[in-house]
Amino acid sequence: MSAYAKKTCWLVVSLIFFALGVIGLVFPIIPQIPFLLIAFFCLSKGSPKVHAWIRKRKFYQKYILKFEHKFEEVFENSPKLAWLRHLVHHSHHQPH
Repeated sequence: MSAYAKKTCWLVVSLIFFALGVIGLVFPIIPQIPFLLIAFFCLSKGSPKVHAWIRKRKFYQKYILKFEHKFEEVFENSPKLAWLRHLVHHSHHQPH
């Protein structure tokens, strides 16, 4: 899959989750926060500019960055998660 196709897929998925989040705002039975978080995640994967913008926000730096570092620390040091590290590492490095 080309880089353009991957970027487009991330952006389409982010739009779908954003729409679900907006629907959740209108209908309180549907949770909006998880959908909006997933939408921002997908949007940041599809657009480097949005990713950079999100990383500059104070909320991100104050709360999410701490969680990210803690997660990475646990992820790197856990022998039980060695298989998952292997899987993630090899999914990002595809042969040409």
